[in-house]
Amino acid sequence: MNPTIRPMRPDDLDTVVELEQQIFVDAWSRSSFEVEIANNRYSFPLVMEWKGVIVGYAVIWHFLNELHIANFAIHPSYRRKGLGRQLMEHILQRFPDAEFAFLEVRRSNTAAIRLYESFGFRKINVRKGYYRDGEDALLMVKDLRK
Repeated sequence: MNPTIRPMRPDDLDTVVELEQQIFVDAWSRSSFEVEIANNRYSFPLVMEWKGVIVGYAVIWHFLNELHIANFAIHPSYRRKGLGRQLMEHILQRFPDAEFAFLEVRRSNTAAIRLYESFGFRKINVRKGYYRDGEDALLMVKDLRK
């Protein structure tokens, strides 16, 4: 698969919000994505398309020397095809001046944790009861200076 990764646009939101609600228990709202699209200074929302279908998306905040991967998702029907790896590679290469990348992930999301660890992310903290349903989040970081 050779998908295209591009900036998220307002006309992507119907699909992105539908996927977000399908994938996440604590889904972001449409207005949250609208704010990210409008905030061009620090927010970089992306979509990954393959054959005209949005198969993944991410929201990255970049400020100072840090990246914060605030949202990262692959369409359930397109998982286990290397798309998550391609999207993460794109994110990490897109911001060469960043020194650190941070993200939070549900403690139970072992597939995502394995993906992040394969990129060199490591757990630095546990955010107790971080998600609305009470599940903990693992705070992970990758040192990009190496």
